[in-house]
Amino acid sequence: MLDMDSKQLLLKNGYKEVVKLLNHLTLSSNFSKDLRAIFKICVTSPEDLSDNIYILYRQLMNLETFDEHYTELIVRDLNTVLLEMLNSNNASVNLYLSNDQEEKAIALYQQAVNGHADAQVALAHFYKSIDCDKWAFNWFKHAAELGNAEAFYWLGNEYFVGQVVDHNLEETFLNYKKAAELGHGDALNNYADMYLRGEYVEKDEEKALKIFKQAADEGVPEAMYTLGYMYENGVGTEINPVLSREWFIKSAHHGDDFAANKLGHEAIELGKSIEALTWYQLAAERGDSYGEYNLGHCYENGIGTQVNMKKAKYWYRLAALKGDRQAKDRIKVIEKLL
Repeated sequence: MLDMDSKQLLLKNGYKEVVKLLNHLTLSSNFSKDLRAIFKICVTSPEDLSDNIYILYRQLMNLETFDEHYTELIVRDLNTVLLEMLNSNNASVNLYLSNDQEEKAIALYQQAVNGHADAQVALAHFYKSIDCDKWAFNWFKHAAELGNAEAFYWLGNEYFVGQVVDHNLEETFLNYKKAAELGHGDALNNYADMYLRGEYVEKDEEKALKIFKQAADEGVPEAMYTLGYMYENGVGTEINPVLSREWFIKSAHHGDDFAANKLGHEAIELGKSIEALTWYQLAAERGDSYGEYNLGHCYENGIGTQVNMKKAKYWYRLAALKGDRQAKDRIKVIEKLL
């Protein structure tokens, strides 16, 4: 419930009836009805709420049923809206949500407070998309309590990044481990990476290799790339150029642009210019700025294709729009030649 200072603020602003309703809300047999009554008294102009708080207000106003386990969380969300109303500084948060997105967020909240783990995770991702990371973290925690692998994975991420909660490698490791044991590919990759680097746990390259293979089996391109690196450099295993190349190729085809560009560079070194062009094009067509630059370089210099300054400029421009300074410099040179 609201703390005493907040209740005093409500009383000071003439909301005696609201304080009375709040004092008995968690015991009310008509919780949803009383919640809406509170809002009707306090929030006379919902459109004046900042957009993220307005979404929360709409989610609560449309609440019908809920699992009692989530009562405290719902009351916390109510408090968030009321405190915004009491302390409004007219700060706007522009979300530009469509009606469909707003209705989906409302539906997810209803499902989440009834204990649906997948909905809780989806709601958490929605909150992250509108920069409400603390709200998201709370829902990841609830979904993890229900054994959801995606939730454990994201808790691991949050404890590693240390923005919503303090950086905590032990919690990072434990949550990745739980998600990995449930077969979550990205969690397996990060779990393996902690053994590879010796973060929180003792460094164990052989164990890391084994877990990276499990992550690769789940289709994680980053894990495939790391396996390529490990076989290339003899990390946790013997050097094996054949297996290394196989893993880099798999990684590239599964969407890893680092791998695609690396294979392109290797093809250049081996004099296989047409193959190099193919790898750079794979990365470029997926929107990778380095791939775009490399493809522009191929067209400018006739590597694997005929010289084509217009195509070179086209690919350099795409890279430049993503901030590639070398691409910007090449465009200036080409414009003098055209």
